[in-house]
Amino acid sequence: MIRGLRTVCLLGGALWLPLFASAHNGEWLLAKCTIAEDNSVTVRITADAEANPRIKTQEDLVRETKGLLLVYDGKTTTDFLLQASRVDLGVDDRLDPDAPLGHTPEEMAKSYTLLKLTAQASVTPRKFTFRLPEGSPHTVILWLVDKRLEKQEPRWVMLIGGDESPMIEADRSTTEEDRPWWQRGGRRGLPIIWQVVLYGTFALLATWLARWIRKNVLP
Repeated sequence: MIRGLRTVCLLGGALWLPLFASAHNGEWLLAKCTIAEDNSVTVRITADAEANPRIKTQEDLVRETKGLLLVYDGKTTTDFLLQASRVDLGVDDRLDPDAPLGHTPEEMAKSYTLLKLTAQASVTPRKFTFRLPEGSPHTVILWLVDKRLEKQEPRWVMLIGGDESPMIEADRSTTEEDRPWWQRGGRRGLPIIWQVVLYGTFALLATWLARWIRKNVLP
């Protein structure tokens, strides 16, 4: 059931997510991933201490979030918290009004005990996904906010144990590896395609010259 709903809730069109979030009564964790203008990545994990049976204190939150969000760059997997240069703990009593979870005005007006862990990493892979470990007891609603974009639709995904998020671009700048092979720079800054043309022309000229010498110069 949850995996079926998770499939519907892929980033960019989770119409069912607000209904599921309300029905789940706060047992899930909200992970807000913010990418700043300088490409730094901040993840704020929020747990409702009154509704989550595994997280009642900040110590519980620290314990349960270790190894929760794994960064996968296509080759290696590391805990995001281990990449973080700064980790802060906090408490709030109101839901985030910007969260795209469809909370009602009554829910927004209520007081809660929301435990928060905020981790910031200035250096991450250029492109990566978040993975939840196999067997994780948590349901995580991952919410992506990209400060580099002027306009963006709410993007979120529901993750359970073993799930992987869609690709996240922490750095949108173009590198040599991102270019098509025929546009990549080679020796002396020449694209590969022009190197092929140059060397091919040189080989043809050398072959023609050798034949002309054999025919007209050598006895």
